[in-house]
Amino acid sequence: MATDLGTSQGTAYGSATPSGPSARLEMLRRVTRSLAAAPDLSVVLGSITSALVEHAGAALARVALYLGDDECDICRTRGPVGTHRSEGAKCLHHLAPSSGIVMDPAGPDHLLPLTIPSLPGRVARERRPWFSNDLMRDVAGDLTPEEIARLLELGFVSIGGYPLEFRGELLGVIGILGRQPFEPQAFELLAIFADQAAMAIKSAYLFRELQQYKDRLQVENAYLQEEIRAERGFEEIIGQSPALKAVLRKVKQVAGVDTTVLLTGETGTGKELIARAIHALSPRSDRPMIKVNCGAIPQGVVESELFGHERGAFTGALQRRIGRFELADTGTLFMDEVGELPLDTQIKLLRVLQEQEFERVGGTRALKVDARLVAATNREPEKEVAEGRFRADLFYRLNVFPIRVPPLRERPGDIPLLVRYFLSHFRRKLGKPLEGMTRESLERLQRYEWPGNIRELQNVIERACVLARGPVVGVTDALRAPGDAAVVREGGDAGGDAEPILTLEESERAHIRRALAETGGKIHGPDGAAALLDVNGSTLRSRMQRLGVEKHAS
Repeated sequence: MATDLGTSQGTAYGSATPSGPSARLEMLRRVTRSLAAAPDLSVVLGSITSALVEHAGAALARVALYLGDDECDICRTRGPVGTHRSEGAKCLHHLAPSSGIVMDPAGPDHLLPLTIPSLPGRVARERRPWFSNDLMRDVAGDLTPEEIARLLELGFVSIGGYPLEFRGELLGVIGILGRQPFEPQAFELLAIFADQAAMAIKSAYLFRELQQYKDRLQVENAYLQEEIRAERGFEEIIGQSPALKAVLRKVKQVAGVDTTVLLTGETGTGKELIARAIHALSPRSDRPMIKVNCGAIPQGVVESELFGHERGAFTGALQRRIGRFELADTGTLFMDEVGELPLDTQIKLLRVLQEQEFERVGGTRALKVDARLVAATNREPEKEVAEGRFRADLFYRLNVFPIRVPPLRERPGDIPLLVRYFLSHFRRKLGKPLEGMTRESLERLQRYEWPGNIRELQNVIERACVLARGPVVGVTDALRAPGDAAVVREGGDAGGDAEPILTLEESERAHIRRALAETGGKIHGPDGAAALLDVNGSTLRSRMQRLGVEKHAS
């Protein structure tokens, strides 16, 4: 007859159970020490089932944990497995290898919804221990003919289950089968054992959670250290021009909300600094701003870099990797050169923006993410959409709050402030007593068109500081090499002889050709033209194609 033990403490099994209180306590002490020494969940579960078979006389012992599909290692990597489906609700998952008889945890009965008739489901729903010494009479109605035949073949006559609870939280169920009747009077040993097992499982959960936080912290630490080591041209936004003040007003307007921002503007205008200002003024400022340069990622690993991957997702994926979106959860993700993303990756990015969820490469579980997105591009988004290189639906999602960062030629009044800042910076870096710049040089800088914007200004001033023989810096030699086309606005000169004013496109073409000449036509690599111009190699190639610049220097 089936016995419902209610709130009483409950089962041990037949003749294999240690006899006498001392023997039972000694067995419990050994098992408890074994559980306490195993921080890994799979080891804990294996220790539980082994102890039940070796010390408590069960013929078969299994542990089913009460989890969601996204918390189950088997379901997360292979999708929900088994005869039944959870329909998204928490249910029982067999995770531990059974002891006594070999049974695959990922087999047909891996997943047991609480709504399906079963002994583990009943124990979990009612949170009370239960056993029967007449298995065929009391449980056969919940089994398939194949399952009944299997149990009879193995000679099982008794069945029992005990809930695993920790401070009112249901963790799972211990299930046992025996080839001889259970002894109700010895059931309190299993009750104590179940309590110890529940504490060990909870400890393993907490240890795993702690390890995940530690792994994430290490990734964030490495990322932030990389950001600190990265040499940035300037540390803050400098300028008082009306064009820059208009940008900063927009930054203040949008920083306090989670609206997606699209920063547009030429290369070298300081879009990353604007993104940092948005993050610093936002409620997310206590979390890191994660940066990803979409143009610098090899095409084959773009999705892994953005969304992460599971272990074994592809050749070389030896461990799980956290992607930039997951790393930016509750913070800000800055996607620079977003126009460089492949079209198939643009589709996945659109899903993240629409549904706030994504899947790691090789994973089946949808991960929720709460990341504020700030994107930037030096391309013309509308033109990219018209020519089919950028998805229109993604553009509209990104273009919720557009901010155009003005080029340096539109804010010449800020050049003296920038010059003063860079002189101070290079005074410390070079260890030279640099006090100022000649008036002629400063006027010359204000007349120059600056196709490379602030990055180019920084490079020009650094060269001038290196060449300076005294405390006053001049830029005549640093601004242009002999034979270069002048890029000086009307009213200025180019070393004495008046030259025609070039269009912006002509000046950019001349600037690229000069960089190619200095690098011998090499584009990529640390000594290539892209590095010299401080742009991505693919971006430089596309500009060369657009401007009709040949690869070989002329």
